[in-house]
Amino acid sequence: MDVLRHLRVVVLGLGALACVPDVEIDESRLGAPRLLAVRAEPPEVAPGQVQRYVGLFAGADGVLDAAPLDWAYCLARKPLAELGPVSGACLEVEGDAIAPIGVGLAVEGALPRESCRLFGPEPPPTVPGEPIGRPVDPDVTGGYTQPLRLLVPDGAEIRPSLFEVRIACGLFGATQAESVAYTQRYRRNTAPGIEALELVHQDGRVVTLEPGATTSAPRGEQVTLRARWPACPDADACGDGLCGIDETRASCPDDCSDPAAVGCAGAERFLRFDLGTRALVADRESVRLAWYASDGSFEAARTGVSGDEALTLSENGLTLPEAPTELVVIVVLRDERGGATWREARLRVE
Repeated sequence: MDVLRHLRVVVLGLGALACVPDVEIDESRLGAPRLLAVRAEPPEVAPGQVQRYVGLFAGADGVLDAAPLDWAYCLARKPLAELGPVSGACLEVEGDAIAPIGVGLAVEGALPRESCRLFGPEPPPTVPGEPIGRPVDPDVTGGYTQPLRLLVPDGAEIRPSLFEVRIACGLFGATQAESVAYTQRYRRNTAPGIEALELVHQDGRVVTLEPGATTSAPRGEQVTLRARWPACPDADACGDGLCGIDETRASCPDDCSDPAAVGCAGAERFLRFDLGTRALVADRESVRLAWYASDGSFEAARTGVSGDEALTLSENGLTLPEAPTELVVIVVLRDERGGATWREARLRVE
Protein backbone atom coordinates (compact mmCIF):
# COMPACT_ATOMS: atom_id res chain seq x y z
CA MET A 1 0.00 0.00 0.00
CA ASP A 2 3.02 2.34 0.29
CA VAL A 3 2.81 3.37 -3.36
CA LEU A 4 -0.85 4.24 -2.84
CA ARG A 5 -0.69 6.27 0.35
CA HIS A 6 -0.70 9.58 -1.47
CA LEU A 7 -4.10 8.76 -2.95
CA ARG A 8 -7.38 9.00 -1.10
CA VAL A 9 -9.14 5.66 -0.70
CA VAL A 10 -12.82 5.63 -1.56
CA VAL A 11 -14.63 2.41 -0.58
CA LEU A 12 -17.90 1.84 -2.38
CA GLY A 13 -20.69 -0.32 -0.99
CA LEU A 14 -22.02 -3.27 -2.93
CA GLY A 15 -25.11 -1.28 -3.74
CA ALA A 16 -23.01 1.36 -5.46
CA LEU A 17 -21.15 -1.27 -7.45
CA ALA A 18 -24.41 -2.77 -8.63
CA CYS A 19 -26.12 0.47 -9.58
CA VAL A 20 -27.46 1.16 -13.06
CA PRO A 21 -24.82 2.97 -15.15
CA ASP A 22 -25.47 6.51 -16.34
CA VAL A 23 -26.96 6.24 -19.84
CA GLU A 24 -25.07 9.39 -20.83
CA ILE A 25 -21.70 7.71 -20.22
CA ASP A 26 -20.20 5.84 -23.17
CA GLU A 27 -18.49 2.89 -21.50
CA SER A 28 -16.68 2.05 -24.75
CA ARG A 29 -14.89 5.44 -24.91
CA LEU A 30 -11.30 5.44 -23.68
CA GLY A 31 -10.47 8.53 -21.67
CA ALA A 32 -8.68 8.69 -18.32
CA PRO A 33 -6.80 5.42 -17.56
CA ARG A 34 -9.00 2.76 -15.96
CA LEU A 35 -9.05 -0.97 -15.35
CA LEU A 36 -10.82 -2.72 -18.23
CA ALA A 37 -10.15 -6.40 -17.55
CA VAL A 38 -8.18 -8.95 -15.54
CA ARG A 39 -6.55 -12.10 -16.90
CA ALA A 40 -5.61 -15.14 -14.81
CA GLU A 41 -2.79 -17.35 -16.11
CA PRO A 42 -3.69 -20.20 -16.22
CA PRO A 43 -7.41 -19.38 -16.00
CA GLU A 44 -8.35 -22.32 -13.76
CA VAL A 45 -6.27 -23.85 -10.95
CA ALA A 46 -6.86 -25.85 -7.79
CA PRO A 47 -6.49 -24.37 -4.28
CA GLY A 48 -2.84 -23.95 -3.34
CA GLN A 49 -1.64 -23.67 -6.93
CA VAL A 50 0.03 -20.51 -8.23
CA GLN A 51 -1.66 -18.15 -10.68
CA ARG A 52 -0.44 -14.99 -12.37
CA TYR A 53 -2.87 -12.07 -12.53
CA VAL A 54 -2.54 -9.36 -15.17
CA GLY A 55 -4.60 -6.17 -15.31
CA LEU A 56 -5.58 -4.34 -18.48
CA PHE A 57 -5.15 -0.70 -17.44
CA ALA A 58 -5.71 1.61 -20.39
CA GLY A 59 -6.80 5.07 -21.44
CA ALA A 60 -6.90 7.34 -24.46
CA ASP A 61 -3.19 6.76 -25.13
CA GLY A 62 -3.57 2.98 -25.10
CA VAL A 63 -2.54 0.15 -22.80
CA LEU A 64 -0.25 1.19 -19.95
CA ASP A 65 2.72 -1.02 -19.07
CA ALA A 66 2.67 -0.12 -15.36
CA ALA A 67 0.01 0.67 -12.76
CA PRO A 68 -0.07 0.51 -8.91
CA LEU A 69 -2.92 -1.98 -8.71
CA ASP A 70 -3.30 -3.48 -5.23
CA TRP A 71 -4.34 -7.16 -5.39
CA ALA A 72 -5.81 -9.35 -2.66
CA TYR A 73 -7.90 -12.47 -2.20
CA CYS A 74 -11.17 -12.14 -0.32
CA LEU A 75 -11.70 -14.87 2.29
CA ALA A 76 -15.17 -13.84 3.49
CA ARG A 77 -18.27 -15.86 2.69
CA LYS A 78 -21.40 -13.79 2.15
CA PRO A 79 -23.65 -13.96 5.23
CA LEU A 80 -27.11 -15.36 4.54
CA ALA A 81 -28.78 -12.10 5.60
CA GLU A 82 -26.55 -9.91 3.44
CA LEU A 83 -27.62 -8.77 0.00
CA GLY A 84 -25.30 -8.58 -2.98
CA PRO A 85 -23.17 -11.10 -4.87
CA VAL A 86 -20.31 -11.23 -2.33
CA SER A 87 -19.60 -10.19 1.22
CA GLY A 88 -19.18 -6.49 1.87
CA ALA A 89 -15.92 -7.40 3.64
CA CYS A 90 -14.43 -8.10 0.21
CA LEU A 91 -14.35 -4.36 -0.44
CA GLU A 92 -12.23 -3.52 2.58
CA VAL A 93 -8.71 -2.15 2.20
CA GLU A 94 -7.38 -4.54 4.84
CA GLY A 95 -8.70 -6.83 7.54
CA ASP A 96 -9.23 -10.48 8.41
CA ALA A 97 -11.09 -11.09 5.14
CA ILE A 98 -8.29 -9.67 2.96
CA ALA A 99 -5.24 -11.76 1.98
CA PRO A 100 -2.78 -9.47 0.14
CA ILE A 101 -1.15 -10.72 -3.06
CA GLY A 102 0.96 -7.77 -4.23
CA VAL A 103 1.03 -4.41 -5.99
CA GLY A 104 1.61 -3.81 -9.69
CA LEU A 105 0.14 -4.40 -13.12
CA ALA A 106 0.91 -8.14 -12.82
CA VAL A 107 1.32 -10.24 -9.67
CA GLU A 108 1.52 -13.90 -8.69
CA GLY A 109 -0.30 -15.64 -5.86
CA ALA A 110 -1.22 -19.09 -4.62
CA LEU A 111 -4.98 -19.63 -4.64
CA PRO A 112 -6.12 -19.93 -0.98
CA ARG A 113 -6.29 -23.55 0.13
CA GLU A 114 -9.72 -22.98 1.67
CA SER A 115 -11.23 -21.63 -1.59
CA CYS A 116 -13.38 -24.71 -2.28
CA ARG A 117 -14.72 -24.58 1.30
CA LEU A 118 -15.44 -20.86 1.25
CA PHE A 119 -16.75 -20.49 -2.31
CA GLY A 120 -17.15 -24.03 -3.63
CA PRO A 121 -18.89 -27.37 -3.12
CA GLU A 122 -17.13 -28.45 0.07
CA PRO A 123 -18.75 -28.04 3.52
CA PRO A 124 -17.92 -24.51 4.73
CA PRO A 125 -16.14 -23.75 8.00
CA THR A 126 -18.39 -22.99 10.95
CA VAL A 127 -18.69 -19.37 12.07
CA PRO A 128 -19.55 -18.58 15.70
CA GLY A 129 -22.97 -16.98 15.95
CA GLU A 130 -23.92 -17.95 12.37
CA PRO A 131 -26.18 -20.82 11.25
CA ILE A 132 -24.44 -23.86 9.81
CA GLY A 133 -23.54 -22.92 6.26
CA ARG A 134 -24.12 -24.87 3.09
CA PRO A 135 -21.90 -25.28 0.03
CA VAL A 136 -22.08 -22.57 -2.62
CA ASP A 137 -24.25 -23.27 -5.65
CA PRO A 138 -22.31 -23.66 -8.91
CA ASP A 139 -22.63 -21.12 -11.71
CA VAL A 140 -24.28 -21.93 -15.05
CA THR A 141 -21.14 -23.74 -16.22
CA GLY A 142 -21.08 -25.92 -13.10
CA GLY A 143 -18.03 -24.13 -11.69
CA TYR A 144 -17.01 -21.97 -8.74
CA THR A 145 -15.06 -18.74 -8.37
CA GLN A 146 -12.71 -17.08 -5.89
CA PRO A 147 -13.20 -13.31 -5.43
CA LEU A 148 -10.27 -10.99 -6.12
CA ARG A 149 -10.25 -7.49 -4.61
CA LEU A 150 -8.33 -4.77 -6.43
CA LEU A 151 -7.67 -1.20 -5.36
CA VAL A 152 -7.52 0.81 -8.59
CA PRO A 153 -6.19 4.38 -9.00
CA ASP A 154 -8.86 6.78 -10.25
CA GLY A 155 -7.39 10.27 -10.42
CA ALA A 156 -6.69 11.34 -6.84
CA GLU A 157 -8.76 8.47 -5.42
CA ILE A 158 -8.59 4.71 -5.16
CA ARG A 159 -11.63 2.65 -5.97
CA PRO A 160 -12.16 -1.05 -5.20
CA SER A 161 -13.00 -3.46 -7.99
CA LEU A 162 -14.09 -7.08 -7.70
CA PHE A 163 -13.14 -9.82 -10.11
CA GLU A 164 -13.54 -13.58 -9.91
CA VAL A 165 -11.20 -16.40 -10.90
CA ARG A 166 -12.34 -19.95 -11.50
CA ILE A 167 -11.44 -22.62 -8.93
CA ALA A 168 -10.86 -26.26 -9.87
CA CYS A 169 -13.08 -27.97 -7.28
CA GLY A 170 -15.00 -31.21 -7.16
CA LEU A 171 -18.76 -31.75 -7.42
CA PHE A 172 -21.59 -31.07 -4.99
CA GLY A 173 -24.24 -33.73 -4.45
CA ALA A 174 -22.57 -36.36 -6.64
CA THR A 175 -21.94 -40.01 -5.83
CA GLN A 176 -18.41 -41.36 -5.70
CA ALA A 177 -18.82 -42.95 -9.13
CA GLU A 178 -20.15 -39.69 -10.61
CA SER A 179 -17.27 -37.73 -9.08
CA VAL A 180 -14.70 -40.17 -10.46
CA ALA A 181 -16.22 -39.97 -13.96
CA TYR A 182 -16.22 -36.17 -13.79
CA THR A 183 -12.61 -36.01 -12.60
CA GLN A 184 -11.50 -38.32 -15.42
CA ARG A 185 -13.27 -36.35 -18.16
CA TYR A 186 -13.31 -32.72 -17.04
CA ARG A 187 -10.65 -30.50 -18.63
CA ARG A 188 -9.65 -27.24 -16.97
CA ASN A 189 -10.25 -24.09 -18.94
CA THR A 190 -7.66 -23.02 -21.50
CA ALA A 191 -7.12 -19.29 -21.97
CA PRO A 192 -8.82 -17.93 -25.11
CA GLY A 193 -6.87 -16.19 -27.83
CA ILE A 194 -7.61 -13.58 -30.48
CA GLU A 195 -6.42 -15.04 -33.76
CA ALA A 196 -6.87 -11.84 -35.76
CA LEU A 197 -8.36 -8.37 -35.52
CA GLU A 198 -9.55 -7.07 -38.88
CA LEU A 199 -10.88 -3.80 -40.28
CA VAL A 200 -13.48 -4.15 -43.03
CA HIS A 201 -13.97 -1.06 -45.23
CA GLN A 202 -17.30 -0.09 -46.78
CA ASP A 203 -16.11 -1.39 -50.15
CA GLY A 204 -15.40 -4.83 -48.66
CA ARG A 205 -11.62 -4.52 -48.36
CA VAL A 206 -10.27 -6.37 -45.32
CA VAL A 207 -7.15 -5.18 -43.52
CA THR A 208 -5.57 -7.11 -40.67
CA LEU A 209 -4.69 -4.84 -37.75
CA GLU A 210 -1.23 -6.01 -36.72
CA PRO A 211 -0.08 -5.49 -33.11
CA GLY A 212 2.28 -2.54 -32.85
CA ALA A 213 1.40 -1.18 -36.29
CA THR A 214 -0.74 1.83 -37.23
CA THR A 215 -3.33 1.36 -39.98
CA SER A 216 -4.73 4.21 -42.09
CA ALA A 217 -8.48 4.71 -42.55
CA PRO A 218 -10.60 7.48 -44.19
CA ARG A 219 -12.10 10.02 -41.81
CA GLY A 220 -15.84 9.79 -41.22
CA GLU A 221 -16.08 6.29 -42.71
CA GLN A 222 -18.27 3.62 -41.13
CA VAL A 223 -16.09 0.54 -40.89
CA THR A 224 -16.52 -2.88 -39.32
CA LEU A 225 -14.09 -4.34 -36.80
CA ARG A 226 -13.96 -8.12 -36.75
CA ALA A 227 -12.34 -10.23 -34.03
CA ARG A 228 -11.51 -13.87 -34.79
CA TRP A 229 -10.58 -16.69 -32.43
CA PRO A 230 -9.48 -20.31 -33.06
CA ALA A 231 -12.05 -22.91 -34.08
CA CYS A 232 -12.44 -25.74 -31.56
CA PRO A 233 -13.48 -29.24 -32.71
CA ASP A 234 -17.07 -30.42 -32.36
CA ALA A 235 -15.82 -33.91 -31.53
CA ASP A 236 -12.57 -35.22 -30.11
CA ALA A 237 -10.12 -36.89 -32.48
CA CYS A 238 -7.03 -38.71 -31.32
CA GLY A 239 -3.90 -37.15 -32.77
CA ASP A 240 -5.15 -33.55 -33.07
CA GLY A 241 -2.97 -32.37 -30.17
CA LEU A 242 -5.93 -31.59 -27.91
CA CYS A 243 -6.98 -33.75 -24.96
CA GLY A 244 -10.77 -33.46 -25.04
CA ILE A 245 -13.51 -34.60 -22.69
CA ASP A 246 -14.02 -37.86 -24.62
CA GLU A 247 -10.33 -38.81 -24.62
CA THR A 248 -8.19 -40.40 -21.92
CA ARG A 249 -4.57 -41.40 -21.50
CA ALA A 250 -5.59 -44.96 -22.33
CA SER A 251 -7.66 -44.14 -25.43
CA CYS A 252 -5.38 -41.41 -26.78
CA PRO A 253 -1.93 -41.36 -25.18
CA ASP A 254 -0.55 -39.03 -27.87
CA ASP A 255 -2.94 -36.24 -26.81
CA CYS A 256 -3.46 -36.92 -23.11
CA SER A 257 -0.25 -38.39 -21.67
CA ASP A 258 1.37 -35.02 -21.12
CA PRO A 259 0.24 -33.67 -17.70
CA ALA A 260 0.53 -30.15 -19.12
CA ALA A 261 -1.70 -30.92 -22.11
CA VAL A 262 -3.76 -27.88 -23.05
CA GLY A 263 -7.08 -27.45 -24.75
CA CYS A 264 -8.34 -25.21 -27.51
CA ALA A 265 -7.92 -21.42 -27.35
CA GLY A 266 -11.42 -20.80 -28.68
CA ALA A 267 -14.92 -21.75 -27.51
CA GLU A 268 -14.12 -25.09 -25.88
CA ARG A 269 -16.37 -28.03 -25.17
CA PHE A 270 -16.52 -28.59 -21.42
CA LEU A 271 -18.20 -30.94 -19.01
CA ARG A 272 -20.68 -30.03 -16.27
CA PHE A 273 -22.70 -32.14 -13.86
CA ASP A 274 -26.48 -31.69 -14.08
CA LEU A 275 -27.77 -32.36 -10.58
CA GLY A 276 -31.37 -32.66 -11.79
CA THR A 277 -30.73 -35.43 -14.31
CA ARG A 278 -27.59 -36.69 -12.53
CA ALA A 279 -25.80 -36.74 -15.85
CA LEU A 280 -22.54 -35.36 -17.17
CA VAL A 281 -23.45 -32.88 -19.90
CA ALA A 282 -21.15 -31.58 -22.64
CA ASP A 283 -21.57 -27.86 -23.38
CA ARG A 284 -19.68 -25.34 -25.47
CA GLU A 285 -18.46 -22.05 -24.04
CA SER A 286 -20.07 -18.80 -25.07
CA VAL A 287 -17.77 -15.90 -25.99
CA ARG A 288 -18.24 -12.24 -24.97
CA LEU A 289 -16.37 -9.23 -26.33
CA ALA A 290 -16.01 -5.69 -25.00
CA TRP A 291 -14.97 -2.93 -27.44
CA TYR A 292 -13.15 0.30 -26.59
CA ALA A 293 -11.89 3.25 -28.67
CA SER A 294 -10.32 6.60 -27.84
CA ASP A 295 -12.36 8.33 -30.56
CA GLY A 296 -15.24 7.55 -32.92
CA SER A 297 -18.23 5.49 -31.78
CA PHE A 298 -19.09 1.81 -31.75
CA GLU A 299 -22.52 0.44 -32.63
CA ALA A 300 -22.42 -1.66 -29.46
CA ALA A 301 -20.23 -1.67 -26.37
CA ARG A 302 -20.59 -5.46 -26.10
CA THR A 303 -21.03 -8.28 -28.59
CA GLY A 304 -20.84 -12.04 -28.29
CA VAL A 305 -21.50 -15.53 -29.57
CA SER A 306 -23.54 -18.12 -27.66
CA GLY A 307 -22.40 -21.69 -27.16
CA ASP A 308 -25.06 -22.85 -29.64
CA GLU A 309 -23.62 -20.80 -32.50
CA ALA A 310 -20.94 -22.27 -34.76
CA LEU A 311 -19.12 -18.96 -35.17
CA THR A 312 -15.49 -18.06 -34.55
CA LEU A 313 -15.82 -14.31 -35.05
CA SER A 314 -17.73 -11.30 -33.82
CA GLU A 315 -18.19 -7.95 -35.58
CA ASN A 316 -18.92 -4.41 -34.45
CA GLY A 317 -19.52 -1.26 -36.43
CA LEU A 318 -17.24 1.73 -35.80
CA THR A 319 -17.90 5.26 -37.07
CA LEU A 320 -14.56 7.00 -37.49
CA PRO A 321 -14.18 10.66 -36.47
CA GLU A 322 -14.49 13.39 -39.08
CA ALA A 323 -11.27 15.17 -38.10
CA PRO A 324 -7.85 13.66 -38.86
CA THR A 325 -6.46 11.98 -35.75
CA GLU A 326 -4.92 8.82 -34.38
CA LEU A 327 -7.04 6.58 -32.20
CA VAL A 328 -6.59 3.49 -30.08
CA VAL A 329 -8.88 0.46 -30.29
CA ILE A 330 -8.92 -2.30 -27.64
CA VAL A 331 -10.93 -5.52 -27.81
CA VAL A 332 -11.36 -7.74 -24.74
CA LEU A 333 -12.47 -11.34 -25.31
CA ARG A 334 -13.79 -13.53 -22.49
CA ASP A 335 -14.96 -17.13 -22.53
CA GLU A 336 -17.81 -18.43 -20.38
CA ARG A 337 -15.51 -20.06 -17.82
CA GLY A 338 -13.64 -16.88 -16.98
CA GLY A 339 -10.70 -16.91 -19.37
CA ALA A 340 -9.77 -13.54 -20.86
CA THR A 341 -7.45 -11.98 -23.44
CA TRP A 342 -7.22 -8.68 -25.31
CA ARG A 343 -5.77 -7.01 -28.38
CA GLU A 344 -4.78 -3.39 -29.00
CA ALA A 345 -4.70 -1.69 -32.42
CA ARG A 346 -4.05 1.85 -33.67
CA LEU A 347 -5.77 3.69 -36.51
CA ARG A 348 -4.63 6.84 -38.30
CA VAL A 349 -7.70 8.69 -39.56
CA GLU A 350 -6.75 10.73 -42.66
